Amino acid sequence: MKKIVIIVLLFPIVIYGQSFTFHSDTLNFHGQPGDFFDHYVDIHNISAQNLNISIIRTQNDLPDGMWSSSICAGLLCFPPEVDTIDYAFYFGPLLPDSIIDFHLQVFTNPTVPGTAVITIKVENQANPSDTAALTFTFSTMPNIIQYTRLLVTGTYQLLPNYPNPFNPETTIPFEIGGFQSVPARLSVYNVLGQQVAVPLNKVLAPGIYEVPWDGKDNSGEPVSSGLYFYELSAGNFRMLGKMILLE
Repeated sequence: MKKIVIIVLLFPIVIYGQSFTFHSDTLNFHGQPGDFFDHYVDIHNISAQNLNISIIRTQNDLPDGMWSSSICAGLLCFPPEVDTIDYAFYFGPLLPDSIIDFHLQVFTNPTVPGTAVITIKVENQANPSDTAALTFTFSTMPNIIQYTRLLVTGTYQLLPNYPNPFNPETTIPFEIGGFQSVPARLSVYNVLGQQVAVPLNKVLAPGIYEVPWDGKDNSGEPVSSGLYFYELSAGNFRMLGKMILLE
């Protein structure tokens, strides 16, 4: 089976300053843990004057110490702790109708998924009110549902979650059998039989699926360590599995 491919239509995002434009094809990026992002953005001088430009990283919200981001111009990438590039100092003024070769690099944690939010502001040094800013999101969090390459049997089955025990996240695979789409619900219960989370509740076509659970309840709060049960309810099919969340 192939993975579900989520197609996002990309429309150019153009922010206008008074003398330049700040353009990106998209603001949202998704990959796998350990992926390296290198996104190019156009800064175009639309005025008739030479511009001295500063590029400033005003927001750099990263998940943990293994993530880092760097702002770059051409082949020159600055250390992660540098938040401002004085473009004129390194490369000279931006000439009329010319474009800065600027890009943003993001390194991610190879083992733990997360999301980074980074805002870049461009400023005309001669007129600090002549600015434009874009906010980018880089995520390695798993998609809500993915197909997996497990053996298709054509029947309903709930498969063991993995990893198990786990912390902080596990994946629950299952198969929807038959020939028609059915309402499917995946629920998580504690040892008292109380429902703590519903990782999935939607109509699914026949096929094999994987659903991640991040160890959080319906309110988004982390649950305590211990034994939990997960139940797949699909059509007339019901089946339970058990898993252990470690501290």
